[in-house]
Amino acid sequence: MKDLWVILKNHVRQDFNWTLYSLILLFLSISISINYYFELDDTFFDSFNENPVQIGLYFLFFGIAYYTSAYITLRLTRKSELFLKKEFWLLSLAGIAILSFRVGFPYTNSIVHSWSMDSRLHLWVYYSLANAINFLTTALPLVVIFVIIRQTREKFGINNHHKSLAGYWSILLLILPFIFIGSFEPGFKNYYPTYKANLVSDILGWPMYLPMAIYEICYGLDFFNVEFLFRGLMVIGLTHILGKEAILPMVCTYCFLHFGKPMAESISSIAGGYVLGVFAFYTRNIWGGVILHIGVAWSMELAAYFQKIFN
Repeated sequence: MKDLWVILKNHVRQDFNWTLYSLILLFLSISISINYYFELDDTFFDSFNENPVQIGLYFLFFGIAYYTSAYITLRLTRKSELFLKKEFWLLSLAGIAILSFRVGFPYTNSIVHSWSMDSRLHLWVYYSLANAINFLTTALPLVVIFVIIRQTREKFGINNHHKSLAGYWSILLLILPFIFIGSFEPGFKNYYPTYKANLVSDILGWPMYLPMAIYEICYGLDFFNVEFLFRGLMVIGLTHILGKEAILPMVCTYCFLHFGKPMAESISSIAGGYVLGVFAFYTRNIWGGVILHIGVAWSMELAAYFQKIFN
């Protein structure tokens, strides 16, 4: 963990700019306030569920996050010319498009309804399938992109060029007490656990753990997709064009992805996205982020299960 701390400390020392970081935080503060005051995720985006229009709306939504922060970052670091580079636009637009298609994919419900099944299985099948589909709509296009642009050595971070991953496990252990404390917050209890299909095992005649395990594996797989896209393409892929200035636009877009979850989670995603982005930039791989992200996600699920059991 000491090596990771040195990486983070040295990056902040070299990169920190009061004006830049203040403007980025101001932009995110205004965005978070607007989103949670008007409940955009529930009142606006959800009104277009199962409508392909939602993909375009998310493209605009995430585009605002990414390109506003990219412009601020490049302008204040005196690298505005990078904002006009063709390669920057092609790769970043591809990333925003993949993200928008992943979040706004409108056909999962139709696929589930096309299968003949007990209606009480619908939620379990829906969310398990949705996370599996996310792999097809995120990971596979990213593989195609890094093959096309011939980034076959780094592969957007899914490579073996990494230092010891032991430090990431240590960080995860440090985070666990905060997850436990946060699990008492009402918003946390309302959102987690994301697995809520308690009757599935009875309906299918399976052991109770089996449908839960299938769901949680699919749920965890989606966090690999997130790391592959955000820390892989948006940091490792785009640093060949933007350098370390690729990190802050990724952080802002990552924060927007969390809108609709408890506000505390959206706010904490800023710090989490920043730290994981810095680690990915210097280690040139995403595996540490995958460990932390899946570890935190499953720990939040477990904390919520315990809350349900003892309350």
